[in-house]
Amino acid sequence: MKGLGRNSGTRTTLLGCTLFLLAGVMAGCSSADFKRIVSGRWGLDPALNPVEFNNVIHDQRLVLQYIGQEAGLITSDGTVVGSWYTVAQWGFNVGRQDCEVYLNTLYRLNREKQRNDSALSALAAGSAAILTPTHASAQSLSIVAAAFGLTTAINDAAFQSYLFTEAPGLIANKVKDLQDVYQKSLTQASIATADQAYSAIQHYYSICLPESIEGVLLEAVASSTAKVKTGGQNGTQTTGTVASAPKLTVSQ
Repeated sequence: MKGLGRNSGTRTTLLGCTLFLLAGVMAGCSSADFKRIVSGRWGLDPALNPVEFNNVIHDQRLVLQYIGQEAGLITSDGTVVGSWYTVAQWGFNVGRQDCEVYLNTLYRLNREKQRNDSALSALAAGSAAILTPTHASAQSLSIVAAAFGLTTAINDAAFQSYLFTEAPGLIANKVKDLQDVYQKSLTQASIATADQAYSAIQHYYSICLPESIEGVLLEAVASSTAKVKTGGQNGTQTTGTVASAPKLTVSQ
């Protein structure tokens, strides 16, 4: 009976770890994401698809139409009573909000990862403390330890797949700087038509894409120079190149 109880406890632990893992995996999946990954994994179609091309143009026009009508810059019959520059500014406001929601999500994911690791470590220690006085076999203890170790590793792998979960505050500050620089670089004359307004909004959104953020930060690190110190008299003499702070720039 004792052996049965120990096996039951081990199975319960394994089941709990499995459910924890499945919950994390399923939380990151959606049919839209799966479809986008499957359809786009080989890149762009070498031949333009007229139906898809028309759908993209239609969606782009709707974006500008919704912004203009809600902001009172475009009438219901399509007459533009404002400027496309102002339409673009409204688009930037929406893009800034969407980006802040995404960056806030990264911050929360970072805290969730730390919470899960702490909880799993506490559960592993508690399980070992409970099983040891019951004279559980070494095999049972090793299975429990391996189960918690596997779950912790999967938890870390899942959360680390997101963009820079270890430095969400740094990411938020850098992205805000890039957005501010880009927005200030645009003038009334640079956005005079509908296509220019949409292009400006699209570029503003692209600043907050994970691959864009990663590319800018990696480029900044790669282009920085090293700081070299040599021991001169009293240790005050320095030679070599002093690194300058990386400059994050965005081109229109």
